[in-house]
Amino acid sequence: MRVRARAPMAAEKITTEDALDLLAPSDDALSTEDAIAATQAPSDSGPTLSDIEAVEKRMERLRSREHHLLRLDRLFLSRGIHLSLTLPIFALALQLVGRRYAEGSPDWWISSVESGFPDATLSIVSGLLATIILFAWMVSLMVVRALHNTSRKVFLSEGKSFMLRGRPFESLHGYEAINDVTRMAVTRVSGVLTIVTFSALAQLAATLEGGLTDGGGVLVGLAIGGTFAAIGFDLLRSGSQHNTVERWGLLEAYEPPLHPSCPDRVFTEILTTWMDPVLRARFDAHIQSLRDGLQPGKDIHSAIEHLLHMRYLEALGELTNRQVRQSMEYYFRLDRVPELFDNDWFDEETWTNLFLHIRKKCAPFFRLLSRLQHDLSDDLASLRSDTLHFDVDMQNVVSGAGHLFAYLHNSGDESRTIVIKIQTPDFQPHESSFTLTLESSSALTGIDAHLPTRSNTSDDVHDILAKMMAHGEMIWQTLLPQHDGESTVTVRLEDTDGNLLGGKVLAVQVRPKLQDRIRRSGGMAAIGAGIFAILYRIVPWVASLAAL
Repeated sequence: MRVRARAPMAAEKITTEDALDLLAPSDDALSTEDAIAATQAPSDSGPTLSDIEAVEKRMERLRSREHHLLRLDRLFLSRGIHLSLTLPIFALALQLVGRRYAEGSPDWWISSVESGFPDATLSIVSGLLATIILFAWMVSLMVVRALHNTSRKVFLSEGKSFMLRGRPFESLHGYEAINDVTRMAVTRVSGVLTIVTFSALAQLAATLEGGLTDGGGVLVGLAIGGTFAAIGFDLLRSGSQHNTVERWGLLEAYEPPLHPSCPDRVFTEILTTWMDPVLRARFDAHIQSLRDGLQPGKDIHSAIEHLLHMRYLEALGELTNRQVRQSMEYYFRLDRVPELFDNDWFDEETWTNLFLHIRKKCAPFFRLLSRLQHDLSDDLASLRSDTLHFDVDMQNVVSGAGHLFAYLHNSGDESRTIVIKIQTPDFQPHESSFTLTLESSSALTGIDAHLPTRSNTSDDVHDILAKMMAHGEMIWQTLLPQHDGESTVTVRLEDTDGNLLGGKVLAVQVRPKLQDRIRRSGGMAAIGAGIFAILYRIVPWVASLAAL
């Protein structure tokens, strides 16, 4: 009930007793001691250690369950026997056979089967087998749904664990993308499972009914059409797989929403860009734990950049693990070096899979890096004579977004201001401009004419390459194709007055991946066939009912 305050009228007078009652303390009022206690007692105690441990234990149970489901999926469903593909094909084939011989079995079946079992017609046997296979397909889809659902629960639990520790996990770039991927994976499998269940029940009813009446024909159409549609939606659903059992299991499902246009620490920024939110959060925590192990005067960012470069060379087989460990002693104390290699998350297997993924996604950058390494090894004189080294690379075949990388290195005596323009009529954006100030670099000064590939006593190719990457400038531009076919990209190098200093023209092919094209075309064709099969039976039946 709302009470309105009203000023006393002139006719109303307040008595002395009423005035004393107003001045008296209320029963609901806080005492001085209670007020002080209220200010000292926190309103929310916040997360405790037991809360974090409870989340961690739940994640362990979920990961154990996901591990078993993933093994089952890879042994029988998505890989191995590949039942996710063979089951629907066999079911559809049996459905078509059952419909073909609904009015009578062929002679070879009558002589071999029906002679001993008169009721075992080819139509009934095919229909029952198709029903069994459809139910088996339902079970396989239940396993896949349970796998995706468990992966999603682990991902959400990871986020809760980080937030309980005071880490803003949900604010990381890519959280919403992975959250949407895991949610849609469960939704799409559930949709396919619903269609398959409907088709299996319709097939069972059509088999028991015989399929010769008008109503039976409708059931047959629903069963066959539903199977076609389920196959189509399953093809459209299938794509990149993801899991949280493997530390790199979310990489294939993740597309970064943004990336730096002028990366300063190239290896660090490229790798962290393509890391999924969980791996990125673990990587940041790993770096923070190494700060107190640095050698005096060393910077953590430079140390991590050198570490990633060395581990990339190790993944290529150009360096041994021992050589990488020795090189890191320059940045970290001797007793802390093992932590760089014996981490629970970032072990040898994780780095190998991470670099394989990055090399596939950013192949132009690594080709550019390989050319620079080749010039240092075999053409150092030409590299020295070119005071302004300029190189650019992009995918030869673009499927989706194209990634263009440009590298500049100034080995002259003075700093230079350079304008890079990227122009293309076939991609978005059509034109991009970058103004860079290139400081004079001494990376190529005072080195031997023939650099060794690896040396423990003097400068080698890898050392000079790391210096050139640190002293140079890198541009990373994403280009979105507007159409399929041949396209061109022009990269111009100009001074501040607009004078052309150099340039390169790249010819690329824009086309979707063959596997994606086949899957998309096959899926749409199967869905179309399913709709046609259903309408082919339902429309005449509805018309006959309307005529009555």
